[in-house]
Formats: sequence, C-alpha cells, structure tokens
Amino acid sequence: MAPGRVLAELEALAARLGVGVRAEPFERGVLERRGGLCWLDGRPLVVMDERLPVTDRIVVLARALGEFDLEGQSVPPMVRERIDSARPGKKRRPRRLARPGLARAKPRARPK
Repeated sequence: MAPGRVLAELEALAARLGVGVRAEPFERGVLERRGGLCWLDGRPLVVMDERLPVTDRIVVLARALGEFDLEGQSVPPMVRERIDSARPGKKRRPRRLARPGLARAKPRARPK
C-alpha cells in the first residue's frame, strides 16, 4: 500500500474514532518535536508539524491511534500492523473513548 493511501486510511480511522488531526507549522526553536496526541477541551487531537514527510506523519498518527481501543473498527491489515508496531509499550491497554479519565475531564470551577 502506498504511503499516501496508508495516511488516508489512518486519517479516516481517526475521524471514525472522533480524533481530530491537524498539521500546523511548528516554529523552529519553540517546538522541535514532530507532534503527537493531546487533549483539547476534553477531546483527543493529533497535532503534527506540517513540514513532515508523509512517512513521518504516518508514524505520528499511528502512534497516537495506538492509544485507543480499535476493537470493532474496520481497519485494513497493513494499517492495523502499522498501528500495532507503533504502539508505545505494547503491554499498555489501549484507551477507550467511552470512559472519560482525568486527561479528558474539564477543570472544575473553584468556589470563591
């Protein structure tokens, strides 16, 4: 499967999971990383440097999607293999979007 097709499949999977994907310009000296998964207002978001080549975008997105439970999702075998090989610490259990955790919780208003 061509790299552009793999990236398109990963982006489609992210959309089905409700994970936003954005490519933004990272300023030199400010953000030296390639990107990754973050949570914005309780929603998952993958942010990556827009200057990354397609192969690096695949790695960033596959690693981020490896954090989620993909049971019941239709994923082409080659794409699933990419996600499984990119999972950090393969012993960790994937996150389920249905169970909100502290990272997705909105901060409570402090009483005055």
